[in-house]
Amino acid sequence: MQLFAGEQIVFSKYYIEFDKEIRRLFLEAKSPSKQRVTEILEKSKGERLELPEIAELLEIGANDQKEQFQQLRCFTRERFRQGKNMLRHISPVYLSNICIDTCSYCQFSARRTDTQRTRLSLSDLEEELQKGVLSLGSKVIEFTLATDSHFTPEILAKYIGRTKEILGDIKGRGILLCSDYLSTESYAMLQDAGLWGVVQWDETFDETVYRRWHRSSPRKSNMKKRMDNHDRALSQGLQVATGVLLGLADYRYDVLMNIAKSRYIESEYGIRPFVFGTPRLKSIHNKSIRSRTEIPDEQYETVLMIYKISEPEIGRWLQTRESFDLNIRNLLHNDVYTYKCGEVKPGGYYVNASVLNGRGSQFKVEEIEKPTFEKRLAEEGFELNYAWVK
Repeated sequence: MQLFAGEQIVFSKYYIEFDKEIRRLFLEAKSPSKQRVTEILEKSKGERLELPEIAELLEIGANDQKEQFQQLRCFTRERFRQGKNMLRHISPVYLSNICIDTCSYCQFSARRTDTQRTRLSLSDLEEELQKGVLSLGSKVIEFTLATDSHFTPEILAKYIGRTKEILGDIKGRGILLCSDYLSTESYAMLQDAGLWGVVQWDETFDETVYRRWHRSSPRKSNMKKRMDNHDRALSQGLQVATGVLLGLADYRYDVLMNIAKSRYIESEYGIRPFVFGTPRLKSIHNKSIRSRTEIPDEQYETVLMIYKISEPEIGRWLQTRESFDLNIRNLLHNDVYTYKCGEVKPGGYYVNASVLNGRGSQFKVEEIEKPTFEKRLAEEGFELNYAWVK
């Protein structure tokens, strides 16, 4: 596809063309032989793989090719896990679980009457940071919030500005935002306040599936506005993280689309996403989420490896949705790891740590304490970098 020339564009402008091409690729892809896998992996050492080659590798998980799966495992470990390996750390700080949207896979959904709702005041945030988050050594903070109309861009700017003051001039510190989609003017304001980057998972690129999960949501139902949120942030000089929620739709399609979007970003803006999000659909509180496209461990781990093989310069964000053992065996150099996330609820590090139970959390998590975590990382040859923003 010859795209990206000339005028300023947004991703949705070419979505139909991307969608058509990638559906064709993953429908035509054949399960690769061991020899074919070897050929593709050798090529990846010297040049970027093409989307048809990536589509072939994705068939390994879909067709339970265990020998080819082990080829991927050995290759990624040998190439991306050598000597001293560095991991980047991000601390998600939840500002609110009050939401107007109705995503059925999220505990924050407006339809969930048993969710304990709360939002952090500015003074709450200061206490959460100083007595909870910073005591862990965190210097890169991600503000996360549901679609809460209280948090206007002006209020978010105050929270970002105060966090910047608290972090001070520490080298490598940074502030990220994972929120409702915003305007370019809003992102300009937030960057002036101290915002470094925007985190957004596109959930799924399959428009039919997207509408099935989100059609009743007042804000999230607008797929194109959300899809172009990366463009609006990038146009104001912010960094971005991209990703999909694996399990909503066919993961092969979504992974190919996400890689294509990362390449679109590089071509249009001259930078790569700083990380691929790797969330997988999980149960929430005491309720299981059923999906016709649920993704088991081996398929999920195939995706993790293919992200790295396809885009070696982009880390993967491994996190507490998954077990510690699964994360440990998949960690590679330059990944992002979050081992503690305030139980994915507002005030979960300190302010509400003993107040809200699982009914205030976004989904189930498996957190681990810092001493245990760092000891195990050292045994695996990893160091954790808490201040890595350039």
